Amino acid sequence: MRIMATKMDGCGNSFLLVDEMKNPVPGFDRARISHALATQHDTDGILYVDQQQGMPTMKIFDRDGTEETMCGNGLRCATRYFRDTYVRSNVFNIITGDGLKEVFVDNDCVEVNLGAARDYRQIDQNCHYVYTGVPHVVVIGSEISLKTARAQGQSLRNDKSLCELLGHPEGVNVNFIWRTTDSITLRTFEVGVEDVTQSCGTGSAASAYVAAKVFGIDLPILTHSLGGSLRIRNDDGGLSISGPTRYQGKVIGFAHANFARSVEPVDFWQRNYAWQGM
Repeated sequence: MRIMATKMDGCGNSFLLVDEMKNPVPGFDRARISHALATQHDTDGILYVDQQQGMPTMKIFDRDGTEETMCGNGLRCATRYFRDTYVRSNVFNIITGDGLKEVFVDNDCVEVNLGAARDYRQIDQNCHYVYTGVPHVVVIGSEISLKTARAQGQSLRNDKSLCELLGHPEGVNVNFIWRTTDSITLRTFEVGVEDVTQSCGTGSAASAYVAAKVFGIDLPILTHSLGGSLRIRNDDGGLSISGPTRYQGKVIGFAHANFARSVEPVDFWQRNYAWQGM
């Protein structure tokens, strides 16, 4: 089965976006499809966008085929796609596995409100936990190498006693953060990707939330990851993340194969079409 998709980037996070309004995949195993497509095109996850009762919807599957409730940078990419393809307003809502999310487009910047941080607790002197659509552990320390972040992140992600204590036996995402002059830098080991990713939107939000508590600094906070920077602010009690997104190309995926296909560049993207239903 051939699947048409759009490859997108949100602050270094790479996704394939499947538009089910144009290319529906009902009755197919999205977990298997997602794993195949992510392997073929080397992406962090697969976004499935659709509509429900006239409202935009987004589902996110990790690289390993696991469905997640939320992905911050994935939501920002879906927002850009909906605005460019279907939605006339710069401010609208998207239905996600973590509920209804308000999103906003301002030229090249895309901002999404993840909602309030939930279930915060301090685990030990330098380790904290907060839920920002998915579970995140935030470890405070000094600058850490990618190799060390990968090793320690994998260890904590697979720590059964820690995961069960936090109520997430399936595993938790792990962020290592350190403070810079007027911001924070982080490295995030993500469940489902099973590696340190270029960026993580929900992880940046969780890290900024913890940093505000621990360092006594006020939001907004600029977070720096390998893939770029995100601005985290308080939006009516919710955590909003904002930054750039970009299109990388149109691709063809194969649901039952693991060989790669080349990405064709996008020379032109139509931006003046609006779907009346939204």
